[in-house]
Amino acid sequence: MRPWALALLLIAFRTVGARPPAPARNVLLLLADDGGFESGAYNNSAIRTPSLDSLARRSVVFQNAFTSVSSCSPSRASILTGLPQHQNGMYGLHQDVHHFNSFDSVRSLPQLLRQAHIRTGIIGKKHVGPEAVYPFDFAYTEENSSVLQVGRNITRIKALVRRFLQSQDERPFFLYVAFHDPHRCGHSQPQYGAFCEKFGNGESGMGWIPDWKPQLYRPEQVQVPHFVPDTPAARADLAAQYTTIGRMDQGIGLVLEELRQAGFHNSTLVIYTSDNGIPFPGGRTNLYRSGTAEPLLLSSPEHRERWGQVSQAFASLLASLARSGCTSPGSLSCQRWSRSSPGTPPSAARATTR
Repeated sequence: MRPWALALLLIAFRTVGARPPAPARNVLLLLADDGGFESGAYNNSAIRTPSLDSLARRSVVFQNAFTSVSSCSPSRASILTGLPQHQNGMYGLHQDVHHFNSFDSVRSLPQLLRQAHIRTGIIGKKHVGPEAVYPFDFAYTEENSSVLQVGRNITRIKALVRRFLQSQDERPFFLYVAFHDPHRCGHSQPQYGAFCEKFGNGESGMGWIPDWKPQLYRPEQVQVPHFVPDTPAARADLAAQYTTIGRMDQGIGLVLEELRQAGFHNSTLVIYTSDNGIPFPGGRTNLYRSGTAEPLLLSSPEHRERWGQVSQAFASLLASLARSGCTSPGSLSCQRWSRSSPGTPPSAARATTR
């Protein structure tokens, strides 16, 4: 994921308290896991994604958004620190045999928001560490739950979002919902299919997700990306991937409805994106556009005149956007900005938040 989110979040929160009568501004970050452009919002007519399509109609849709690194943990660490992997220390994957962690001295987004009296929450796949660097006030992740339950079970995710919102106090909040869909799972839970497309479908041994209405696709129905070989195996995998994208899409709809029911929909900036490219040849972990380009939807209730617009702006801007969130001259992000791009951040960086 990308450091621009650090800037967007801090910009959104920076004026809280400056004008007491103004309502608190909140941020909801929705993250796909290995998600790509398989949605109606990005002109894929083969897949049904009504929730993302509806969100896109209430968003600025970016066509040229890029991850800072096309790999899971390093990408997620970048979005939560505003620093690229060589500066935050997350050079590789966090879990299992890899054991990569950010440097102990890194000041992450949840740390900075806590200091600013902003409540933080994470639901789903965290995949970064150590805990001391990435502390959230409300946390249901693979560290204390099954990642299948908090990352793919959309009924469970809905319940946790409701719990977070119902326990909200007078502080602004940052809620990070990190879906585990549409990540592959054939290597870890092969009984559920290549993409866990069978998990929770109600069949024997698969469990049941009450809020999920599975959408099945035939291999001949899918749109094969230009960088993926058009083979029967690839088409079968894409059909399975589409089913899990549909589950995530329905989950996004549930999360946004919880936001509306709780009365926060008119005070919350909603961001949807992904951590890296899709898990196919030429995708995730590659430096091609197919591995680094990401979907990006920004929905601001304060800028409805921008809804439905499509932007060709380059939306990775690691240095510029990190500088936008710099509030202390001695902070690591400020030092990084002063070394790399001194002066006023370019207007392109500011354009994404207008």
